[in-house]
Amino acid sequence: MSIISKIRAVLTMGEGMAKGLSQEKAGPDPFKLFGLWFEDAKKSGVFLHDAITLATCTNDGVPSARMMLLKGFDERGFLFYSNYESRKAGKLAGNPRSAIISHWLVLERQIRIEGDIEKL
Repeated sequence: MSIISKIRAVLTMGEGMAKGLSQEKAGPDPFKLFGLWFEDAKKSGVFLHDAITLATCTNDGVPSARMMLLKGFDERGFLFYSNYESRKAGKLAGNPRSAIISHWLVLERQIRIEGDIEKL
């Protein structure tokens, strides 16, 4: 991480995890906030800024989580790739409810996204 990246990281610390984030500061559009924070992480040189944790659950309530790479996002949702024959895909076929977490430790930020997953 370059000195400029380190300075950027320090300047953005504390918005989210350590101090909390007010509704006013977050704004009305969660996709806009995610986009701003994602770009901050990318510009700051955060290693694997596009890493997410995907959490799923079977129909009978057994949770599972794994690391994935976010391939894109817009106001329609968040895109990641999966093997349709994998254990994860089987869980999603049975129960599409899931959660994604993006965590940028050096920036002291994380965002949790919850909703249904569908094939594109």
